[in-house]
Amino acid sequence: MRDTLRSYGALMGIGFRAAPWHATWQLLTGIVTAVSLPVAALGIKIIVDASLSDDLNGALYAALLLGGTCAAALASVFYYVHCLFTVRERAGAHATRELMDLVGGTHGLAHHENPDYLDQVQRIRQEQDQLSGMVNATAGIVRVGATLGVTAVLLVAIDPRLLFLPLLALPSLWLGKVRRDVRKRADEATSESERLRRHLFELGTAPEYGAELRVFGLTEVLGDRHRKVAAEVTARRSRADWQAAGLSVIDAVISALGYIGAIALVLMLAVRQEATPGDVVLVVGLAAQMSSTVGTAVGYGTHFLQVLTVGQRFTWLRRYAADERRALRALAAARDASAAGPPAVPGRLREGIELRDVHFGYTGGGQTREVLRGVSCLLPPGSVVALVGDNGAGKSTLVKLLCGFYRPGSGSVLVDGVELSAFDPAEWRDRCAGAFQDYARLEFTVRENVGVGDLPRIEDHAAVGAALERGGGSGVVADLPDGLGTRLGGRWPDGVELSGGQWQKLALARGLMRQAPLLCVFDEPTAALDAHTEHALFERFAAAARENRDIGGITVLVSHRFSTVSMADMIVVLDDGRVTETGTHRELMARGGTYAELYGLQSRGYR
Repeated sequence: MRDTLRSYGALMGIGFRAAPWHATWQLLTGIVTAVSLPVAALGIKIIVDASLSDDLNGALYAALLLGGTCAAALASVFYYVHCLFTVRERAGAHATRELMDLVGGTHGLAHHENPDYLDQVQRIRQEQDQLSGMVNATAGIVRVGATLGVTAVLLVAIDPRLLFLPLLALPSLWLGKVRRDVRKRADEATSESERLRRHLFELGTAPEYGAELRVFGLTEVLGDRHRKVAAEVTARRSRADWQAAGLSVIDAVISALGYIGAIALVLMLAVRQEATPGDVVLVVGLAAQMSSTVGTAVGYGTHFLQVLTVGQRFTWLRRYAADERRALRALAAARDASAAGPPAVPGRLREGIELRDVHFGYTGGGQTREVLRGVSCLLPPGSVVALVGDNGAGKSTLVKLLCGFYRPGSGSVLVDGVELSAFDPAEWRDRCAGAFQDYARLEFTVRENVGVGDLPRIEDHAAVGAALERGGGSGVVADLPDGLGTRLGGRWPDGVELSGGQWQKLALARGLMRQAPLLCVFDEPTAALDAHTEHALFERFAAAARENRDIGGITVLVSHRFSTVSMADMIVVLDDGRVTETGTHRELMARGGTYAELYGLQSRGYR
């Protein structure tokens, strides 16, 4: 119950923070609109009775009541609709921003590789528009409650037994909840299959995959797989829809019997002279309204529960992010209990970065796949370090550990003898730079695309130009119509699409924007470039790194091209998650181990 209330409060908070006055007026005008229906029926009853008894004053009073009610309802419904759309629009934008912060702002990257987390996020994405609907759902429930309350008072005044008519809303609401639970279970049971279906659709329609799909004849294969997975999802959800439809039929039968019983009862009372003709008209009118009111109650009740379900997932996501932040703070406090706060990131590295018996694995589905197994090595200050090894050896994982994106399962990553996890993550990342193999294609202007690498200098054209020069991207800009102001991305009317190599050069320039970083990583950032271009760029990286030796900055290069990494001060060879060799190119070649063997194999391939 506490989690349910917390979820409800979270979604109502989104609506009221986004549009406080509109949310308040939506609730109030909803009540006026809801009460006007039974009050109008009361006015008709008074008119009928007054007409039959020649009561002119009563008829005029009823006409005044009816006219005022209709005017109030008409004014309220227009403002209600205006408030509804305003709240939904603003709350939707607010919820989207918060979702981006919760998913993108959560410390590290481990959650992006957790299937359980991804399933929850997928469900939220599927029903993201519901996050803005709690004020509307609540307003609907309040409207229904007001209508049922006034209706109950009017019916009890005729005969207490007529109270069963508004009480029919209770089984309808219960059946609505059951229908929602049936659909919810179907959605949750198929969430992984739905993710796969969407993935297959993206593969089959995204332009960047078109050439490969056609060369290998995969279009039909993907289509068949998509149809199979879609059929599984549709079949499971269709069964749930049929079950829900059956429950709706039961609901309709119960409601119909109730309405027939109410009208029969009031007719019997009228025959016995225990009810007036106006009472008969009132009950018939209220019974007719009840058909709509109960349907609205079920609709809003089901909608309320659906929104609440999404809200529970949303609060789970909030709690997950909060737990990650608390765990990070607790870890930092445990590492340095005597400090008043996290230690400051050093202005320069004196001892370097040391890994001591580091183990790390990816967890998902109740299992952990170990990637790093007891990695120990020292990256000296002011050095250029190259990581080499086969695919899956753990190079990218090690780079992300150094950046603080992951925390070791066991062991330590020390920066000048201080645990990396003890630093404030944002402060440490401010002193990191680099480019990754899975770089982002930011469809902004060229200046923004590169400048985001150092946000305080995003408007500095000279700094952006210098970064482009270092990253080998000056030639890319020279061919663009508006230079640094050119909008990138073929999906925009004024956008220019780039080749894979051109996008990669901009990513490299972005990674070179930050001045004097303590850690600069280049994780296979030149895969789309030829060997000569990569070699020239790595020579620039190494030269820039050596210019920053006064602050002890460390540059880490990851590449499969051994001729490129041979310029590094230190080469670390990884094999199956373990460090098997370390040393300079000359030392490793003289040793005749794995590195020398791989270097020889690759160099023979170029002859």
